[in-house]
Amino acid sequence: MKLGISLAFVALAALGAAQGPAACSGMRVRRNAASLSAQEWQAIGSVIQKMHQDGWITRFGAAHDRLFSRIHGNTSFFPFHRRFVLEFENVARTYDPNFTVPYWDATESFRNPAADPLLTAGCLGTNGQAQTQCLADGIQANMQLSYPNNHCLRRKFNGGNTINAWYAPEIISSYMQRDTSLASFREDIEYSIHGAVHLGLSGDMDSGYAAQDFSFMVHHANLDRLWWDWQNTHGSFMMYDGTGSNGRAALTDVILDDSSIPFGGSTVESVMVLGYGNVCYNYDSSPSPPQSYPGAGAAGSNAAASQQPAASGSDRTAGNAGPATGPNPVLSGSSDMSSRLLESSRLQNSLGSDFVNRFFPGLGRGFPGFRRREYQEKKEKCVRSEPLPYPPRLTPDWIKMHGFDPERVEMFHRNACEIVEVLNNSTYKSPY
Repeated sequence: MKLGISLAFVALAALGAAQGPAACSGMRVRRNAASLSAQEWQAIGSVIQKMHQDGWITRFGAAHDRLFSRIHGNTSFFPFHRRFVLEFENVARTYDPNFTVPYWDATESFRNPAADPLLTAGCLGTNGQAQTQCLADGIQANMQLSYPNNHCLRRKFNGGNTINAWYAPEIISSYMQRDTSLASFREDIEYSIHGAVHLGLSGDMDSGYAAQDFSFMVHHANLDRLWWDWQNTHGSFMMYDGTGSNGRAALTDVILDDSSIPFGGSTVESVMVLGYGNVCYNYDSSPSPPQSYPGAGAAGSNAAASQQPAASGSDRTAGNAGPATGPNPVLSGSSDMSSRLLESSRLQNSLGSDFVNRFFPGLGRGFPGFRRREYQEKKEKCVRSEPLPYPPRLTPDWIKMHGFDPERVEMFHRNACEIVEVLNNSTYKSPY
């Protein structure tokens, strides 16, 4: 009898594990930071100041710095930072239950980042002071920090009073569509927009303890949004391949933490799907979470070996689709829906099938041949079409700090430049 009861409990436990974590009873929405009002930024600033007074800003900066070498350059980059920003949000909500970390869509101002409305006195602040680099305005104005030594919160634009151009949305869109493994998507993102924003602001953002600058949180919320959109684009909710922080990546890996910001043994699987377990948020430009947990039975395996990306998202019901709807809901790096649609249609009308299949495979096949820019200029001389700027390189010091392979980083940069060159030589007109 006892044996029968024991077996029954084992069976129930196995069934519970297969079902995965429970769906969230309530979901908060992380909004585009550019949509927040002055009053909302003041509320965020108030929470940040209180967290700083209680030592939380220092703890997050120190934790990220001490874990730095193990949370970059491998696939754990995405789950670690998802959990890290979530923990920051959870702590902030103890001060204000309405607090959510907004995301900074850095593609919106990629041509002239220093003119971004977020880099103003009422939001994240402007450039640091000329002599000291100290940030004298914004929600963290004149903040004094104690880690790793006593210093002011610093910022130093990498273009002097300007910031070098960031990555165009079309480049991120290409990564979103063509990368069919998380390992490859991670490299594309980490070598591009991730580093570009950190280096553009520089100062403390160009350090291991960058998390003391709230710009870090809104930037990484955006990278998390891009990962979630990539997961939805390919239906690869449980894909976790390549190398993790301790060798071959597995969903059962425990996310690294630090004693100052403990995660309580959270596994990679526990953060893979928004809307389940404790990951109770979504983005205002992203599809809604799946109606049932997609990782049932996959917890103990490397899901990349068994899960193939879905051909499309057409099996989504109308009730499951979020703000981004359609047969393939997310195909762009931008968060702006109208610009996404223009981007897709213009790419289809400007590029031949060879380039579409190579750089933007999510758009499909069978389009007209490659149309060069000179033909468009003859027909539409009055149409203004600014060429896309070439993306910046990561600095040697940044590459060394992260332990990246310089030749591999250069290879990825050349590929990004090739995307820009193809688009600039076609009739494509960027909506951004």
